[in-house]
Amino acid sequence: MKKVLLASTALLGFAGMAAADVTLSGSGRFGLVYTDDGTNSDTVLSYRMRLNIDAAKETDSGVKFGGRIRMQYDAGDTVDGTGEGAAELNAAMLYAETAGFRFEIGNANTAFDSLATLYNAELGFISSTTGSYSLFSYDSYNSGPYAAGQANRIGLFASYSVGNVVARLSYVDYDQNVSTDAEETGFSLDYTAGAYKLGFGYVNNAAGTSGYDVYALLGEYAMNDMTNIGLQLIGEDGAPVGEGDDTTLTLYGNTKLASGIGIGAFVSAVDSDVTYANDYAIGVGANYDLGGATIAGTIQKGFDDETYADLGINFSF
Repeated sequence: MKKVLLASTALLGFAGMAAADVTLSGSGRFGLVYTDDGTNSDTVLSYRMRLNIDAAKETDSGVKFGGRIRMQYDAGDTVDGTGEGAAELNAAMLYAETAGFRFEIGNANTAFDSLATLYNAELGFISSTTGSYSLFSYDSYNSGPYAAGQANRIGLFASYSVGNVVARLSYVDYDQNVSTDAEETGFSLDYTAGAYKLGFGYVNNAAGTSGYDVYALLGEYAMNDMTNIGLQLIGEDGAPVGEGDDTTLTLYGNTKLASGIGIGAFVSAVDSDVTYANDYAIGVGANYDLGGATIAGTIQKGFDDETYADLGINFSF
């Protein structure tokens, strides 16, 4: 009888799992990264492994409920400052969505970070840029644990898609038990019209800094299925004392050749209250589709005259 009960319990458990949609996905990358700030230069091996654990369930009324927890390890990561390297889980995000509406709570996405073309000037196997958004701070979905003292952090995100328009709102309270902290609020809007994509985003108290705002105006044109060019205007107001307010204007382009080789480039100009070594940043990159993985590399020069280069492989699963 005991064996029958155990078997029945196991079957019920598997039946419950089958009724839900539980998936694993992720990505990996590894390669070489070179940096030179004019004083020191270094070449290091870089690698990262990311695993997403997603679970979802749709009700009879058509509302989908779900959540995500991510496990990730970047080369050099340590656990709680102990010096011990290990992969870590992040804080959970839960969501509900139906008929074009999506709501998230917990380790939620943010409106500004979700802009469709914000990261299209990135290059290399790590996907980075020394221009574009690189001078600005704002919050996003956290791939790792929250910072110390943020155990009571809470994020809220809502988006609505209708036709060619996507509108988003987000809110991050870094300690919901304290009423005096600066809370980040954001708004963004994406609009697609044929080959054109337009975006606008705004963040108040960005990254939890009181009185600090970040905004972006984005535009992209798809010349064909293989080539796009874009323009980004990103600025800030109320930056911390000594840092000054920056505004960047970035022109970028990406194309894919018939051979499977991709080429990308960007150039960014900056208008700032402080003096940088360069009033521009520039980068070029290339990638090659291996059929399930991509080899990619870039070389870039930043506003502080730093040189950045990388070469490696990334893949998703």
